[in-house]
Amino acid sequence: MQGGNQTVRADVTSTQTLSGSVSARAAVIGTNTGAEDLSLGTPVSVTTQAVGNYMSHVAQDGDVGVTNHQTSTGTAVSAWNDIQAPNNAIYESGEGDAVAEVNHQAYQVSNGRLDAQSWQSSSTEARADVSATVHYSPSVNLYKASATNNSYEAFSDQQGSQAHEVHQDQTAMTHARAEIYGGNMWNVASQGAAVANNTDIQNAGGSLDVINDQHQGGNVQSQAYAAADEYGTADVSASGIGNRLAAGNNDVTLHLDNTQISDGGVDVTATFEGNTGYDSYISAEAYGNQALAYACAECKADANITSTQVNNGDVNATSTVNVNQGRSIVSSARAVGNSATYYVSGGK
Repeated sequence: MQGGNQTVRADVTSTQTLSGSVSARAAVIGTNTGAEDLSLGTPVSVTTQAVGNYMSHVAQDGDVGVTNHQTSTGTAVSAWNDIQAPNNAIYESGEGDAVAEVNHQAYQVSNGRLDAQSWQSSSTEARADVSATVHYSPSVNLYKASATNNSYEAFSDQQGSQAHEVHQDQTAMTHARAEIYGGNMWNVASQGAAVANNTDIQNAGGSLDVINDQHQGGNVQSQAYAAADEYGTADVSASGIGNRLAAGNNDVTLHLDNTQISDGGVDVTATFEGNTGYDSYISAEAYGNQALAYACAECKADANITSTQVNNGDVNATSTVNVNQGRSIVSSARAVGNSATYYVSGGK
């Protein structure tokens, strides 16, 4: 569902229910069997996106009130793409991108006010998978997978005010995996990102009031893997979050009431395996609950924040590197049960 209003007020009530599965799949197969590195494509770009329930609204020069219920009970929302070129080359650039979201809401207001109430519930698995095999590539290769169960986003410019009440509940797995198997790869990267519940609200001007209530009951898995016989630069990163909140106001007033409960656990792995090469960067980050909020200090900010975070699940981050001969390795792993950052900074 997509809506909008301009120079008038709008009131929107929406109910969306998904009981089936949603799947987006794409495959590219290189059939070269000879010794020569025939070009698979210049460039090669494969993108898949799967969304269960979608709602967006844009208000310009007018106010809007929204009440939205999104419920998903289907088996899975999955995005998958596969590039197989074991005897082919990608000479310019290679990219694979898979995005899976069960429930998604997005709002924007300009020169008006947005008042929104939202309930998102998912017992549906969110799954994004990207896989690639490339024999030779003297260029940049990036393969990334992103999975989110419940996503709520809102933005206003300098003449907008917002008030939000957001409730998110997730009980099924959220899984993202990106993998690349390479021969001679000059610049290769894989990225995996999985979030059970995500609330991201940004306000450039006016007041911002947020009530955020998130519960993660299903496991979050994020995996990134890369292998290369010869490599110049390898960058492998994976991140997983049970509940994520970002609320920022570049103006005076920020009122936030935040509750995050993580029960399902978070497991993140980043792995690189190389024979001979130069530089490799590997990172894994896992959070049960993560919250960030800020207001404008130079505007004499009025920031009133109440926050409760409870993490009952295991949070694991693992970074692994296996290299025969290389020049540099930068590897990190971070696991955090509860993370909260609130501050006043910057301004007009």
